[in-house]
Amino acid sequence: MKDINLDTTVEQVLRKYPFTRRFFESKNMYCNVCACKPHERLQIAAINYGHDPVQFVEELKQFIIEYGKQQSG
Repeated sequence: MKDINLDTTVEQVLRKYPFTRRFFESKNMYCNVCACKPHERLQIAAINYGHDPVQFVEELKQFIIEYGKQQSG
């Protein structure tokens, strides 16, 4: 999951992993419908919504891993 870090934009994540919309929504982040948020880096988006940026990115990565397991199992 090296392609996701604090400098990755919300848009980059949503394009590569469309299912992560569920993750963002679970954090009350409706980035897929907000006109300005998709271009924000994950670090800034997390801070703006009151999340610890490092923990937020780790949770996002874990969500992607778990989703992958569900799809293959």
